[in-house]
Amino acid sequence: MDSTKDTRDNFSADAGTVTPFPGHPAANLARNQRQTHSYGLQPESGPLVAELARTVHAAIKNCAPHGLSAAAKASLRGYLCEPELLNISHKEASDHTYRRHLLYAAEDRSFSILAIVWNPGQCTPIHGHTAWGAAGVHTGNPYCESFTNYESAPQVLSLRSEMKMRLHPGDIATVEPGIDDAHRIGNDTISRCITVHVYGRDLLASPSSINIVLNN
Repeated sequence: MDSTKDTRDNFSADAGTVTPFPGHPAANLARNQRQTHSYGLQPESGPLVAELARTVHAAIKNCAPHGLSAAAKASLRGYLCEPELLNISHKEASDHTYRRHLLYAAEDRSFSILAIVWNPGQCTPIHGHTAWGAAGVHTGNPYCESFTNYESAPQVLSLRSEMKMRLHPGDIATVEPGIDDAHRIGNDTISRCITVHVYGRDLLASPSSINIVLNN
């Protein structure tokens, strides 16, 4: 795969196997507006998402830990730009911040698949991740800016921009746990962008657990 006050996402992580999953980090939806999601294929996710999920399951089943992100990247490659991968509801954006759509949550809690929709001007905070993952561009031309971490004073972490890359449909990047590859993703174009992400976390039970936010 914020500009909100709580940059770690305003999700509530309810206990159990059924958890509300708001559509975007800034969502503060009334109870009657919230969808209930359970493990497996999510509401309105279609057969291509189900096929992608099976592909990821097979790829990571016997994979060594250091190869999980690469396996996820290889799994995404055959599906990322398929026009029918996402339902029209998964292409809906938010006026306030980027919008997340949960597509699949593995029943064994091993990974989750998300689509993220970016309106012009929306971006993440600078962050690292708590798990392996792979993310690719479905439509549009977002950017990814990478940062170097260094200590400017004892116990003070500073960030320096190293590179800003323009991304294109079909481009896929991998992430590893930690903050060594700190980055942010955003949309500075005039058109909506959509990215698809596979993360090695149970984001249904704990939707805010994937990012390590490094700035506000």
